[in-house]
Amino acid sequence: MLRRFVCILTAIAMIFCLSLSNFAGLTVFADDEEAYSEITSSSNVLTSGTYKLTSDVTLSKYLQIESGVEVTLDLNGHKVSGSDKYVIRIYGTLNLIDSSADGSGSVVNSSTSSGTYGIYIYGGTLNMHGGTVSGVYGIYPYSGECTISITGGTVEGTRNSAIYYKSSSGSLIISGTDRVEIVSKGTSTGMYGIYCVTLSITNPNAYVSANSSNGSVKATSSKSTITAGHYSTTVKNYVPDGYTCSETDDADYPYVVTADVELPALYGETLTLDGSVGVTYYFNMTDQTDPDAYTLVASIDGTDEIQTVSASGSMTVDNAVYYRYTVYVNPTQFSSTISAYLTDGTNSTATYDYSVATYCKKAIERGWDESELCKALLNYGDYATAYYSGISTCSLDGVDGWTDPVAGEWTADLSKYSGTETEGTAKALLLGDSVVIRVYMTSDVASESDVFTVGGTVLEKHALENESYAYYVEFKVSAKNMSKTFTVMKNGEEFTSYSVLSYVNNVISADSSDPALSNLCKAIYYYSVAADDYTGWQ
Repeated sequence: MLRRFVCILTAIAMIFCLSLSNFAGLTVFADDEEAYSEITSSSNVLTSGTYKLTSDVTLSKYLQIESGVEVTLDLNGHKVSGSDKYVIRIYGTLNLIDSSADGSGSVVNSSTSSGTYGIYIYGGTLNMHGGTVSGVYGIYPYSGECTISITGGTVEGTRNSAIYYKSSSGSLIISGTDRVEIVSKGTSTGMYGIYCVTLSITNPNAYVSANSSNGSVKATSSKSTITAGHYSTTVKNYVPDGYTCSETDDADYPYVVTADVELPALYGETLTLDGSVGVTYYFNMTDQTDPDAYTLVASIDGTDEIQTVSASGSMTVDNAVYYRYTVYVNPTQFSSTISAYLTDGTNSTATYDYSVATYCKKAIERGWDESELCKALLNYGDYATAYYSGISTCSLDGVDGWTDPVAGEWTADLSKYSGTETEGTAKALLLGDSVVIRVYMTSDVASESDVFTVGGTVLEKHALENESYAYYVEFKVSAKNMSKTFTVMKNGEEFTSYSVLSYVNNVISADSSDPALSNLCKAIYYYSVAADDYTGWQ
């Protein structure tokens, strides 16, 4: 019964999902967020409020925002499309966002006629924080004092400029640190990524490109400045004193604008296996006057998760000082790209892309000492992905002589890893961005005043509003200690014991009806064996 309960607890702890209700059309939520009215494909004029797409919508005409009206449109991962002259026409204010995890929401004009636009602005304001806007022209401010502010998302001109100011006044501001892409796919003369009046780009993750020979950016006001970002052609005419437009070896965006300050340089990366899994970045801080002012800002593709990381330590090698910043991922994200940059709030380095899989495959290809450990680690991530998503693959099958041990006959005897079956407790294993042992306790064996420790470290006690258990404590386990049995102390006396392999043994010996869970546990076991065998990392 205990083993079955542990499996159930862990299954609950390991599974994460988001259930969304699907409603037809575009929905507007009133201020109380309870009542809402539905917009059909024939709707045209929007009143003030917050709108949220709950499915894709194809308009028979277009959406219009009148002067003095402010609308917030959440694309929510869906597409609003049309084939009229424009999909959205703005006289007032539009706040465009996309709350979906993958940022896949879009505003698309499917017309290929030359005078058509994704968003058309007539003396109004567009504040774009996410999603994609696409059309022959992506965004087209036509007349009046048009204002565009972009902090995230993509603007695409399929045959002409992505953003083209027809108006003789108005401004375009690209700020923040989220990725912004402005792309013109037009190849004829007169087509730019951006053609505008007054321009300000301060976002280090702005990417602007144009296929035509004209250039990625053209601004007609002498007040225009670019102090950050990546470009397909030079933008040196807009770079003020104190900043530089440098040419790099990036084939798509060879020109990068940075401040004329000595920023920390990335020295290298390594894998972290300290109970969590992720990538650790080392930055050279030798010549920095205030290295502690820097933090690492990282995002993981396919998620809306942002990690802001402070330095976890430093080391000195050959009189150079390096600071260490670690980004953690869960096993299903081993192949996901980590995009990270270092910032002191004013100046930012370039964005560096890396992943656990990139590191591991490099180690395998080059025969590094940790190559066998990396194979087992990726195999563990692969089976974790299969457990979560139901997609069973083995990405390392046949690589460098690697044979997936999980697919073979199970001969390991883990009976010695039974742990202590203590009355009033249940134990579970959590496999998020850290490998965690959790111990649940009833009110009969634990009280508010009790102190629990492992290895002399006091564990935080969490209260539960649960009929079965009143508290739980938990602690991380490094890869090399998965076979170690940990003793939990209660008020200085032995209380219970458990290990990662105790859980693995419980699941496999119970002949679980969930083969994906059993396979994942086998992969964890082989990962622990490889970690034990690896002598170069302690």
